[in-house]
Amino acid sequence: MKIGIYLEGSPKMGGGFFQSLKASLLLLNIKSFDFNFEVIITHKETKTYLEKKNIKNKIFQISKLSNYLSQLFEIDYFRDLLNKIKIDHPFYKFIKKNKYDLVIFLGPSQMSKFCKEIAFISNIWDLDHKKNSQFPEHNSNNVYEQKEKLLKEIITRAFRIIVPHQSNKKDLINFYKVDDTKIIVQNFIPMLPTIYEENRQDKKYYNNLFSNFKLPSNKIIIFYPAQFWAHKNHKYIIDAAEILKNENNTKYLFVFCGGKKGNFKYIKDLITKRKLDNIIKILTFITDDELISLYLNTNGVVMPTYCGPTNLPIYESFYFKKIIFYTKDLIPNDLINNHLIDIDITSPKDFCNQLEIYSDVSKIEKIVENNYEYFKLICDEDIFKKNYENILGEFVYLSNRWK
Repeated sequence: MKIGIYLEGSPKMGGGFFQSLKASLLLLNIKSFDFNFEVIITHKETKTYLEKKNIKNKIFQISKLSNYLSQLFEIDYFRDLLNKIKIDHPFYKFIKKNKYDLVIFLGPSQMSKFCKEIAFISNIWDLDHKKNSQFPEHNSNNVYEQKEKLLKEIITRAFRIIVPHQSNKKDLINFYKVDDTKIIVQNFIPMLPTIYEENRQDKKYYNNLFSNFKLPSNKIIIFYPAQFWAHKNHKYIIDAAEILKNENNTKYLFVFCGGKKGNFKYIKDLITKRKLDNIIKILTFITDDELISLYLNTNGVVMPTYCGPTNLPIYESFYFKKIIFYTKDLIPNDLINNHLIDIDITSPKDFCNQLEIYSDVSKIEKIVENNYEYFKLICDEDIFKKNYENILGEFVYLSNRWK
């Protein structure tokens, strides 16, 4: 059985891409049944990375024609016309030509709409557009409507749907009345620990990378690894930094790192306007190794996001034994027991208070050790592979009815 693993995007896209990349590598290690896996990629940068690891891949170039046809297929009249004159979408032609029996989409992808009779499995990471539709990244340029159309297509046609947490499964059932037997819960497994372990670099290497940032050595450094979307709520940290400045509390330095998407200019200008350049540093996009150097050399992570609860920095922080300050209302039951330091994102002062409490190293040691053990439990690669083996085994059994 030939299975295509659809790895969309490139390393420049940040966390979502690397989550999918890690899932790809784990799927390629499934040895049960007679599976022939092949990674379908969309960017040349990804091809270079995979070829270094001798991983079979095929590139599907998302061309202008592909995008144009995707738009036409969204309109009922043109879709019916294209079907009538037998014009297929380039992605369908691609998967048909390569004789895939099944396609695994590692994230919600527009390409899943063009599989026609070829079966697929799809990951759905979140329903943030539904729960936080007020943010521009969820409601401008028809993003909301496009996501709704895509999700309804996936829900209707996917053989199985993979979600990262029980709360995501509950949301899918509540919003879309999906049969719960169709939804499989599989926790995110971050890529960064794998990169760190495979690099086998000594601490000096990462210390040198960190020193290149030229951050002051006499500060408690808390960093936020996230794109600058409005829902990531960088402004909350700016407000907290201003409170600390007005209180003459100079102990802390906040570091933002992520691509310049969404709200970047607003956040950068706000830092300058409030004269917080000595308290908040922006590193923009950094390499994997540079991100590891931050985890190894800073004091903690903050994530005051409105969207969650399955954000990769949680699991990365657990692995690298860093405390993480996280949105109180998003913390699920399985992470309540002292794994995360909760912050009230309606009150920047609450974050300031929590910083003062947990600047005491003695309060942190037990938490981060527990978090590391919990990481090994919830990010177990063997469980990931077993879950997918079960899903693929079901598909093999059913497909034997007609093949």
